[in-house]
Amino acid sequence: MPAPDLSPQPKLPMPFLDRKSVDTVAETGTFLCPQCDVKRPYRLVLVEKILSLAWFRLRTLEKQGEYVECQVCRGTFNKSVLEEAQDKAENDMIAEYEKALKHSLVLMLLADGEVDEREKTVVLDVVNKYSYRKLDMAQLDQYIAFVQQHQQDISAYLKTVSPILNKQGKAVIIRALLTVAAADDHIASSEMTLLYSVADVLGWKQGQVRQFLQEIMAGAA
Repeated sequence: MPAPDLSPQPKLPMPFLDRKSVDTVAETGTFLCPQCDVKRPYRLVLVEKILSLAWFRLRTLEKQGEYVECQVCRGTFNKSVLEEAQDKAENDMIAEYEKALKHSLVLMLLADGEVDEREKTVVLDVVNKYSYRKLDMAQLDQYIAFVQQHQQDISAYLKTVSPILNKQGKAVIIRALLTVAAADDHIASSEMTLLYSVADVLGWKQGQVRQFLQEIMAGAA
């Protein structure tokens, strides 16, 4: 009879409680996409903070937000877009990430308390590169003046809109901010600290930010 195996046995990992944000598809259908300007399939996505045990969802702790995502252009919109009201203000129909993109870039432009023409030109180019709806310099100046009157911390602002942005929208904002920061081929440590803070709010890791930056710098070389 063989001797019993008395060697130490590997310990199984203990299940653990975790609080995390998850996206849940609550509804699907078709709608008039403001970006595509035609009927498109959509998903209505709920963003919820849940309590989980290992891989099992125990309960919902809070509803953090919701958004409508076009399944063709991947733009994200406020749920009210599904109402297709004829008198809806045009600004409410702009993709949420476009509004967040423009606002974030202007907040970053104003972060050092100074606005020069070169920085404004870079911001305008980046906004128009990543947006369907284009701006001219006069419109950008008007928006800068508006933000100056209602200025807030960029991380605090993005924390309020993060729950209604999908991963693509968040990636666009981070890339755009990095592009503006790298416009002079140098990013100060204070700027990187701010960018890391923004990325953290949007749920992106510092390693992903550095990878984005390497791609942007390589493309500019």
